[in-house]
Amino acid sequence: MKPNALLLAALLVVSAGLLAAGCTAPDGDATPTATETVTAPTGTPVVTETENVTTAATIAMDGPGATFVIAADNLAFDTSTITVPAGANVTITFENRDDGIPHNIAVYMNASAVEEIFVGETITGPDQTTYTFTAPEEPGTYFFRCDVHPQQMTGDFIVE
Repeated sequence: MKPNALLLAALLVVSAGLLAAGCTAPDGDATPTATETVTAPTGTPVVTETENVTTAATIAMDGPGATFVIAADNLAFDTSTITVPAGANVTITFENRDDGIPHNIAVYMNASAVEEIFVGETITGPDQTTYTFTAPEEPGTYFFRCDVHPQQMTGDFIVE
């Protein structure tokens, strides 16, 4: 699949997930109640509908890369899980939808956030940027967060 077609497919998956699940809990709380990971080892988007679950924007591919979209809205990421192949070239299109509020995405070895893998530029919303970095070679569960809001905007960065 061509890179532009893959990015378009990823955007469609994310858009469908956001429309179906919304970004907040049913009571209006800004914290998502649950997150479902959408993973496609062949690079083909897979969408599974689950009631009251925020859909993760994750597409994992065989080969050298993984491309997906993540949004920040109401001081929360629209996913709590990112899944990529070991050693993948990762491309994240990051959408900050919070007007006047700065956010970023940073990936660390663990929740202590002492040893960084990648720290993305902080952008003030509404704005969008693209981050690119290389995933660790060692499979495992790592940690991602917004460095500006490290207590409430966190998730697992899974390397397979």
